[in-house]
Amino acid sequence: MRHFADPPYLHARIYALKSRLYSQSHYAGMIREPETIPGNDAGSSNPAEIRETLFRHEIAPVLAIAWAHEEYTPLFIAYLRQYETNNAKLLLAKAAGHQTINPWYDIGAFALLSKELLKKELSWQDVRSLLAEAYQDEKINKLTGYRRLTLYLDFCTADSLCRCADLLSAGAADQYREMMLKRLAILVVIWSNRLKTYYRFSDEKIERFLKESLSFDYKGLENRARLEKENLNRRLETMRAATGQEPSVSDIEQNLEQHYYNWISSAFHRDFHAIYSVVAYLWLLYFQIRNLFKIIEGKRFGMPAATILNQMICGT
Repeated sequence: MRHFADPPYLHARIYALKSRLYSQSHYAGMIREPETIPGNDAGSSNPAEIRETLFRHEIAPVLAIAWAHEEYTPLFIAYLRQYETNNAKLLLAKAAGHQTINPWYDIGAFALLSKELLKKELSWQDVRSLLAEAYQDEKINKLTGYRRLTLYLDFCTADSLCRCADLLSAGAADQYREMMLKRLAILVVIWSNRLKTYYRFSDEKIERFLKESLSFDYKGLENRARLEKENLNRRLETMRAATGQEPSVSDIEQNLEQHYYNWISSAFHRDFHAIYSVVAYLWLLYFQIRNLFKIIEGKRFGMPAATILNQMICGT
C-alpha cells in the first residue's frame, strides 16, 4: 500500500523505530554472545549469507514505510539504493576476476539489479553497460578502469541522495540540504584521504578528480569540507598526544564517522514535525548495520572483544 500516512504519523513511527536502535552496551552484549543478535543466522557457515540475512532483518522496517508518505519516498529510495551500489561493485569485482565474500544487499522492490546476475558469466564491459542503463548515466560507459568506475559509483550514490532535496517542500528541502551537506563534506574528506594515501594523488589531482566526478555544487561543498578537515586535524592532534602515534587511515575514518554519528544523533530531536528525524534515523540505522557486520566479522576472525567494540560507531 502506498502513500497511506501523513508526516506526523510517519514521524511517530520513526521515533518508535529509533528507540529500538542499539547502544554501546547492547553491542558489548552481542559481542559476548553473537547468537543474541536479532536476525543473525547462527546456523549458516557462509559469511556472505549471514550478513545478507542480518541485513534483511535490519532493513525490513525501512522497506515497510518507504512508500508511506509520497514526499519522502524519493529519500527512502535513494537511501536504499546506496546499498545497491555495493551490489554493483560486487558484479564488477566478479567480472574483473576478483575474489570476494561480500553480501548481496536485498532492498526488495526498490532494486535495480537482480542477484541472479551473479550466476551469469558477464564481462567487465557487460557489467559496465548494464550499470549505465540501470543508473541512466551514459558517462559510465566512457569510464575505463575498475578503480575509477567503483569510485564513480560512490559519487553517483551521493548525487542521488543530494537530488532528493529538489523533490521536497521548501522548508524540508533546506533542512535536508543542511544534513546532507554535512554528510557529503565528511565523505569528501574520507575520499580525499584515501586517494592521497592509497593512490598517491596530489592535492591538485584530488581536487580536479572530485570536481569532475561530483555533479552537485562542488564549491559550497568544498568550503564545508575544508571546515570538516580543520576540525578533524584538531581532533587528530588530541589523538596523537594521547597515543604518541600517527593515526592510520582507518583511525581517521573512524573519527570522522563517529563525529557525524554524534552530530546526526543530536539532530534527531530538533523538531518532531520536521524531516530531521527521518533523515537522522536512516543514517543511524546505516551505522547500526555496519556495526553488526563488524561484530560478525570480528568474531569470525577471533578478534578480542575490546578491539571489536572500539570499532563501533555508536552512542553510549
